[in-house]
Order: sequence, then C-alpha cells, then structure tokens
Amino acid sequence: EDQVLTTRETGAISRHALLRGATGAAATASGAAAASAEEVDQTWVQYDLNTGETLYDIDFDAEDPLHGFVVGARGLFYETKDGGKRWVSRSFTNLGKGGDNISYRFQNVTVFGDDVWIIGKPALLLHSKDSGKSWKRVPLSRKLPGDPKLILAKGPGKAELATSSGAVYLTENDGKNWRSLVKETVDATLNRVSSSGVQGASYFTGSVK
Repeated sequence: EDQVLTTRETGAISRHALLRGATGAAATASGAAAASAEEVDQTWVQYDLNTGETLYDIDFDAEDPLHGFVVGARGLFYETKDGGKRWVSRSFTNLGKGGDNISYRFQNVTVFGDDVWIIGKPALLLHSKDSGKSWKRVPLSRKLPGDPKLILAKGPGKAELATSSGAVYLTENDGKNWRSLVKETVDATLNRVSSSGVQGASYFTGSVK
C-alpha cells in the first residue's frame, strides 16, 4: 500500500548560493573570454538558499517554466513558483518508516505538469500528482537491478527510470507497474560475455552514472 507523505514549509533565506542562468546564457569559450564583467552580471543572477548543504539537482516544468524544484543532501527540498526569485524550503514530516531517523540524500528531481518525482538515497522514490502539494512513497522491488539513479517525468502518471546497473523501466500508471525497456542490464551483459569465454571480459566492471 502506498505511503502518503506530508510536507511542511520551513522558510527561506541564505548561506548557500544557487546560480540560475537566463535562456541563451551558454557561450563559446572565446565568447565567454571576451564578455565583460558587466555583461556576465546581466546574464546570471545569484539566489541564496537557507542551507549549507550540497545541491544535487534542479528542474523546471516545461509547461510552467516558473515552477521548479531543487533537491540535495540531508533531504534538502526547495520549491519556486516565480522562476527562482523566491525559493521556499520544504521538508517531509513522516518520511522514515516506523520512526526511523534516516537522513535521505535527494539526488534527482523531475517535473512535468502536475507530476513530480524524486529519487533519494538510501533507495527511495517519491511521487506527487498535484504539483508537489501531496506525496506518495512508491515501493521499490528488492529485485531491482542496481540503485535508482535517474527518473524523467513524461506525462500524467508516466515516467522513465534508470538504475546504476543500466536497467531502464517505464511506468504509465504512477509507478504501480514498471515495464523494462532494455533486454538486459550492463552487469548481465558483462556476466554473459565473461561466461562465454571471451578473454578479458571479466575485467569490465562499473556502474552507470
């Protein structure tokens, strides 16, 4: 059964700086070298967040570019509804199971319309169907190859999930069911090639970042 989570607003002011570039801010190396300090100041705006924690990901809604989220270490979770001028700190009040005091590292966030997904570590997947107002913890199978690494919202209830072992899955019903999009993981491929007697195959190891 899905675990319904609640969040609370915890404020916003500052120690950690977040840089948000305006559209078209990317430049070539030569162009960047030629740009004056005044031009750089006009292109980039610095926003301060009330945290000293590491930021891991940021995403804005393609359907509403003013609405976005930032996630990071120790459950860092900020939301903006005005394109980043003001960031509101939020926290989950009942994320741990049975009162467990687990400090989750939120590594990835994706938003598309009303759908928002967050991946955390230790292995955690959160989903909101109302633009982040309420959340549910999506169960992860113990048989999942690797750890969840990246998720991409693709529409109402639809998302693609990739793991550290190279597995890729698709859900179209809010995470209730997942369909594999690859025939086998990187680990499975290496094990199969190694067992087939290919010299040196067993030395290939690693994970998908």
